[in-house]
Amino acid sequence: MEAALSQPALLTARLVAAARAGDRDAFRALVEPDLPAALGTARIVTRSEADAADAVQDALLSAWRGLGGLREPDAFRAWFRRHVVRAALRAAERRGRVAELDVSTAAPEGALDAALDRSTLARAFDRLDAGDRLLLTLHHFWGLPVVETAAHLGIPEGTVRSRVHAAMDRLRAAFDAEERR
Repeated sequence: MEAALSQPALLTARLVAAARAGDRDAFRALVEPDLPAALGTARIVTRSEADAADAVQDALLSAWRGLGGLREPDAFRAWFRRHVVRAALRAAERRGRVAELDVSTAAPEGALDAALDRSTLARAFDRLDAGDRLLLTLHHFWGLPVVETAAHLGIPEGTVRSRVHAAMDRLRAAFDAEERR
């Protein structure tokens, strides 16, 4: 069986086996490459640095506890991302529609128009519900193809396509409304 696996898949399978046996370093090696994207995704979905960190912690704990249920070790990355997605959505639902102001992202001098566009887009993005933010994050921030986005969300590919299209329409409408403010 091991001979049929590629080198990365073989390494992942060995790390998963070690993590299942309680090896925390093996688990760390599995999740560390995805932590920046996990935190970024959770931040986008929750609209809060603190809630994003909590969501990633919840996802890590959930993944650690659920390793025994992982059927295909070489699918670990996608499986872990699903934990992040679910945790971020739960955190966003708990938080509601509260938005934080991040003053650390001020644009350099001379880039006022770009800063205003980013600010307008951020406010428009905040108008979307957590599901739309998640869908756009998976598809555009993570760059997942439709088939992987569908797998993460457990919905058909055609549904992903139509929901991405509808979410983009809602984002455009929210952006236009923010520009008129």
